Amino acid sequence: MARALAGVLNCARLREDGDACGECPSCVRLAAGTHPDFHVLAPTSEGRQPQIKIEQIREFRRVTAYPPVGGGWRVALIKPAEAMNDAAANALLKTLEEPPPQHLLILTAGVEADLFPTLVSRCQKLAFAPLPSPLIVGELTRRGVPAGQAALVAALSGGSLGRALALEPEVLLAQRRQVLEDLARLSRGNYTTVLDWAQKLAKAVPEADAFLLLAQLWHRDLILTALGAPPDLLANQDLQEDLQGACREGSRALWLARLAALAAAARQLTANLNPELTLDLLGFRLQSPGPQPSPDLGMVL
Repeated sequence: MARALAGVLNCARLREDGDACGECPSCVRLAAGTHPDFHVLAPTSEGRQPQIKIEQIREFRRVTAYPPVGGGWRVALIKPAEAMNDAAANALLKTLEEPPPQHLLILTAGVEADLFPTLVSRCQKLAFAPLPSPLIVGELTRRGVPAGQAALVAALSGGSLGRALALEPEVLLAQRRQVLEDLARLSRGNYTTVLDWAQKLAKAVPEADAFLLLAQLWHRDLILTALGAPPDLLANQDLQEDLQGACREGSRALWLARLAALAAAARQLTANLNPELTLDLLGFRLQSPGPQPSPDLGMVL
């Protein structure tokens, strides 16, 4: 949306419907990622919680001292805005309070509460709801993705078509296969199996994140299958026979307990708790049924 808006603001030959032409020099540069008046401020630091730092905001403020190069609008996309550390957010306030002429700042955030109230109060808010899963599945299948794989990609997209198009179905299938193998090995393994698995996964942040997300989807689908839900509600539609077989070997109480353990581990890793210790505890909880879940855990569906 930010790129499309920047295109409209700087297009030399707008179409009759108000969209950018896609052919003028400004549109061509924007599509190529070389437009001098479109800036993306994204996290540069590495780690589980990358940040947009004050140096990036200061550099952008230095640029705003000059008019847009092309004579149109300078558009800055801060994505995600909640990645700004406190110093960067405070440095941006001055620009938001007194924006230079022909400058537009676009801040994206998953949750408004994650931003400073002082930032939010100086912006015009536009809410974007997640796209329905059937719409994303339909677009993926139109592009040649098999329906079963499209359902998994849509479930992992969080309602974002752009994210869904960026995901590689074959990579996801390989990751899911590894996750299911890990779940089976943990379920029948011993103390050493859990510790070895946790030690290996703790060293690879992307793999740990993928395991938690795909394992949660698997247990969600187990519960839905056990409840007799329609297949089109499943994320793993291409594994319905496997789900049916697994349903004969477990219970909803067990899957709810494991689903709760996976969700708790995801929150703990996001909060920067010790990854290996967190995964150790998760592995042991995936080994045994554990305590009966409280009734409100059914809300995770």
